[in-house]
Amino acid sequence: MSTAQALSAVKQALLEKLHHEIVPQLEQLIEALPEQLVDFAQAETQLRDGALRLARQLLGIWGHVAYMTVPRPCCSQCGVPMRHRGLPEAGVVTTVGEVRYRRPRWRCEGCGEERYPHDGVLRFLAHNVSWPLAKVCSRLASQIPSLEEASETLTEDYRVHLAKETIRTIVEAAGRVVLEQEDAVRRRVMERQEPLPESAKTPEKAYVFADGTTVHSDGDWHEIRVATVATEDAAGNPLERQSRARFLGVEEVGWTLLLLARGVGYQNARQRAFIADGAAWLWKLQETFFGTATAILDWYHLAEHVHKAANAVFGLGHPDAQQWSQRIKDELWEGRIDRALDQVRQDLAKTRSPTKRAALQELATYLENNQHHMDYPAYREAGLPIGSGQVEAQCKTLVGARCKQAGMRNWTYAGAEAILRLRAAHKDGGFDRLWDHKLCLAA
Repeated sequence: MSTAQALSAVKQALLEKLHHEIVPQLEQLIEALPEQLVDFAQAETQLRDGALRLARQLLGIWGHVAYMTVPRPCCSQCGVPMRHRGLPEAGVVTTVGEVRYRRPRWRCEGCGEERYPHDGVLRFLAHNVSWPLAKVCSRLASQIPSLEEASETLTEDYRVHLAKETIRTIVEAAGRVVLEQEDAVRRRVMERQEPLPESAKTPEKAYVFADGTTVHSDGDWHEIRVATVATEDAAGNPLERQSRARFLGVEEVGWTLLLLARGVGYQNARQRAFIADGAAWLWKLQETFFGTATAILDWYHLAEHVHKAANAVFGLGHPDAQQWSQRIKDELWEGRIDRALDQVRQDLAKTRSPTKRAALQELATYLENNQHHMDYPAYREAGLPIGSGQVEAQCKTLVGARCKQAGMRNWTYAGAEAILRLRAAHKDGGFDRLWDHKLCLAA
């Protein structure tokens, strides 16, 4: 059997077009190239632009000769088999530009309903862009703070122009689909319709963090809660990190965090820790969802509270403030919480200024409320972190850098959550997996 006989009808048709349409253009492209090595940059640009044009043309040719067989659909209204009514053209914007293709049209003779089955597969969630281009848009918009810059980058790198609002629509649709899938799982687990997920992962240590920041949405600043889980191996090397930023209540955030933790193997870890800044809602979340984890008060928040009280009592920058705060911190660092508390209470008892008393009382209350989460010598000996810097960094780099820069106001709840879901996947190194396993399954 010859090579030509072995080729499919689609490939043969493409080869015919290649010889008659593509080869002459390729020859013209070669003829236009410079001949001196010093013109390498010019040659690179010309070849890249030419390759994009040829790829766009080849994809369009392929879209006209590719097999178009699909099962005969039935009318959604009448339930009867629809009739084939020709092969009209359609267009879709791709990573190589706008491309035309042919696809079958089906019509119900009874009610007139028409259907184009291929459009649902070729176009991203009914938008007039291909799935690969939607993925590029989502990656750019999740990385680049400005949609205008994302649009400019798309034009510069791919020679494809999409308006910023088109990119916004595509990206928010992508993030929304993922969140709808994840929310559906969370609701089923919350309602006991399905069990908590298991994982074959066996990290040595698993850490759980949560915190809150604000985003200007729906006309005002509103709290968005950030949840992060991370794992390490026995040598202390990072294994995996997962984060989410959601406008959710404490219980829903708790379930979200629990599902994230289960996904990275938290339940199989030899050591588990929950690190927080001391906010009451965080300890409530820890007790409800992570009761077996070692609960640790973030050392740096604790130190800030000590310095705040010292500055209020002795004056900002006063040597006595530095000495007093260092003495309190030394006691706490060595686990002598009672001695630190006694010192604060003694100073409170002999202080008369209402402002200074309020500062000392606030510190005493903070120490009393968190004293069961301050065994720092034990945490250090176990090799556990004493800071919640991972989630604080996510509040700044995940949320702040994308939603709180100049000009980034009046987000909708859904829009901010959608784009932050994609940004989290990119920052955590799971963007491709997210796209392939969750978004493409929604097609």
